Amino acid sequence: MTRSGLISILILMTFTSALFGQAKSRILPSNINKPSINYYAPFISGDGRTLLYLHDYTDEGHHAMMTATKKTVSTWNDGIEVNKLINRPTLNFRGGYSLSFDGDMLFYSSRKSGLGGFDLWISKRRGTDWEAPKNMGAPINSRENEGGPCLSPDGEFLYYMRCEKMSEYGGASGCRLVVSKRRYSGWAEPVDLPANINTGNSQTPRMLSDGVSLIFSSDKFGGEGGLDLLLTRKVGDGWSEPVPLSFLNTEKNDQFVSTDAKGRYMYVGQNTGRNSQLVMKLIPDELQPAKVMRVKGKVIDSQTGQPAKASLTIFNIDERDRLWNEKLGSGGEFAIVLNEGASYDLAVESENPDFMHYSKVFNLQKIGSRDKQTLNIELEPMVLNKSYPTEIRFKDHEATLKDNSTFELRRISNMMRKNPVMQIELTAYLDLYKVDSVQSDPDLTELKIDSIYVEREIAISVQRDSADLVTDLTSADFTEPDSIQSDSSMTEFQAEEDTVRYETIQELQLKYNYHNDRTAAEVMAVKDYLINRGVDESRIQTLVQVNQKKAWIRQEQMGDKEVRSDKNEQIRRIDIKILQM
Repeated sequence: MTRSGLISILILMTFTSALFGQAKSRILPSNINKPSINYYAPFISGDGRTLLYLHDYTDEGHHAMMTATKKTVSTWNDGIEVNKLINRPTLNFRGGYSLSFDGDMLFYSSRKSGLGGFDLWISKRRGTDWEAPKNMGAPINSRENEGGPCLSPDGEFLYYMRCEKMSEYGGASGCRLVVSKRRYSGWAEPVDLPANINTGNSQTPRMLSDGVSLIFSSDKFGGEGGLDLLLTRKVGDGWSEPVPLSFLNTEKNDQFVSTDAKGRYMYVGQNTGRNSQLVMKLIPDELQPAKVMRVKGKVIDSQTGQPAKASLTIFNIDERDRLWNEKLGSGGEFAIVLNEGASYDLAVESENPDFMHYSKVFNLQKIGSRDKQTLNIELEPMVLNKSYPTEIRFKDHEATLKDNSTFELRRISNMMRKNPVMQIELTAYLDLYKVDSVQSDPDLTELKIDSIYVEREIAISVQRDSADLVTDLTSADFTEPDSIQSDSSMTEFQAEEDTVRYETIQELQLKYNYHNDRTAAEVMAVKDYLINRGVDESRIQTLVQVNQKKAWIRQEQMGDKEVRSDKNEQIRRIDIKILQM
């Protein structure tokens, strides 16, 4: 092959790859999909790192439940069989299992014991395996049959089905979908989803990563045949009319599917010719869930180096809705999902009132390619005379607090309420102090007045033989005559007919410059808010720190304007210093 021919092929391959960047179907790797073995019912955790599935290659002739963990972006560790405390094919509802978003909790349905029929069970991860399962009890379980559980990404809602009849291999009938909300004291009494979803045999709910898109299966909507997959979305207090997932539905039962937080591919068990394999199917754009930001964190006590005893709180700032308020587990870890299109306030607070909290604001009006973050948080005791930066923001070009700042300020006021002798110093910082003689930048919203003096000479003519003075002030044009200060130097020369004297006077003028130093007003806005929250004014001191290196945006020289640009981004922040505890 000639060199030019090779180059042509490479160019063609590059073009083809760009044109078809996302394959419509991908088969999972061979260490998961082994030849001559049938695989079914894949469930992928929201973070995309843990996979549950079934295969039929066992000594007993039953299906075995397997688990695999992701090794790299595109490779998996070999699957291992789930322990026999959970993996009971003669007792479990086949395929009726799921994982929490972080893959650390396994939910499944079994009739091995409980309140009646099939019940929901839960098991927590222990290393590469799972702990002994626990029955979820009432009100989750009842005298009816429960199956197909799925926890919402935020862990707040549990969706599942209640059926008249269920069997290990014979499927289910007379099913309806219900949802239970987590409370401080446990799970609330489940309620049925509306009638446009529950038409007589709705099964296997799968809540997607955006928390509003719900997939379920039913044989009561017509369709391809058997159980078909449908999608509905939460709209206000209701749900949209379900639409079929035509890219997945076949003439057979289509039921057990899942997707990770990216929401681009659906994991399914599909017949590829010789046997059933685990396949990823590209989801059409119009059916994909909303984009989400995945946030994973670990909270450490800085003194002990061990997981901290703390609570996690998350607010949707735009809707002023608290999404999460839970104590962290013994490992101090958390994994959450935040939807695109809103801003969120995240805070971690120690159970020890002498520890400083951690906070962060996520502005997710638009999520780009970076859709996950890892937070390694160290909570530490408050230290005297140490400055702590805050998540306090102001409206553009104003000293007015933004709504997202109120969450942080409430935490500060609560901190001072728990420590009644605490005194603090609020310091407002401004880097890149900008000034101009005209308002050439939207950020230049404050006025600064400079005093200047302009020297002028006024000619005074004196008649040689007259004692009267005739003063000619036509050359002076004073808009503020009260500011004129006379009685300065005087010069004189002899003309042919008269004597002309010149007196030099100083005229006071005021020069106005626009600038961006709102630090004093900003720190007072914070102080006023804390006072309104019940903090005594005597406990709050204020200070401002401004970078005195001026960045002139425009200079006027000899009547010509020279425009200068400065690419350094200005920094505005409010720090808190603990003066007394």
